[in-house]
Amino acid sequence: MGKIGVITNDKRQVFQRTVITGVKEIASAKGYDVLVDSLAEDPKQPKPLSLPLVQMDGFLVLANALDIAGLQQLRQTGKPITLVSHHEPDIPSVIPNNTEGIRQLADYLVNVCQCRRFVFIQGHMGQLDGVERDKVFGEALVRHDIPIENIWRLRGDFDADIAATSLRNFLQENVPFDAVVAADYLMASVAIDILREAGIYVPDEVCVAGFGDGPEAEAVGLTTVAADVMELGRRAARQLFAQLDGLAIKGVTWLTTEIIERETCKPKLERWHETTH
Repeated sequence: MGKIGVITNDKRQVFQRTVITGVKEIASAKGYDVLVDSLAEDPKQPKPLSLPLVQMDGFLVLANALDIAGLQQLRQTGKPITLVSHHEPDIPSVIPNNTEGIRQLADYLVNVCQCRRFVFIQGHMGQLDGVERDKVFGEALVRHDIPIENIWRLRGDFDADIAATSLRNFLQENVPFDAVVAADYLMASVAIDILREAGIYVPDEVCVAGFGDGPEAEAVGLTTVAADVMELGRRAARQLFAQLDGLAIKGVTWLTTEIIERETCKPKLERWHETTH
């Protein structure tokens, strides 16, 4: 039986876990085992690669789990590689379309919900997804003539606990705002709890939205813009197996996104009506 190596920072995290589930679905159908190397479950003490590289038929690398030197180590094996939510020249990758998704979300919040004062909870600014979502969201709001002083950025790091602390600290400043947007849905979900703890009504006073989707987002009625993360894993696995079959693949495969409207966002007229009756 063949073996596929998946290299990630922390296999326990929801995004990574869901991607890996999609990978395993495709690999199992092909008769391959999936071995996972989780390098940074303790970020203060990251581990070196431990996969038996020579025994692997190919590799999937999630986000920024490996630096350039680590990727070069994989390339020296001569085995095919696909990157997931990360991009490097000359290595094929599968990435959610951050630009499309964040623009959709900004357009929705400005045009439909008529929000004008935004809190943005950033992802990890050392990862492609975090950097792109932050950059594109700011650009999209400027395109809507939202003044830069009406956008507050908070540290989130794709970590719900960090996001919660950042938002609690921000609320102590008593700055008026009408939307919270998070770079992933788990941070957005915890933001709902923090706002409600502070006596702020969602969505009547503040709309909340996030990037990505999962059972946690659905459970709290979170409005999101989402690419199918399970499909991200499937697509990456299919691309890797295509390389194993001899197909030369280059560049980026983009996964499309769509707005999923739920209870945490409403048009301004509906919110105004509910707060005045």
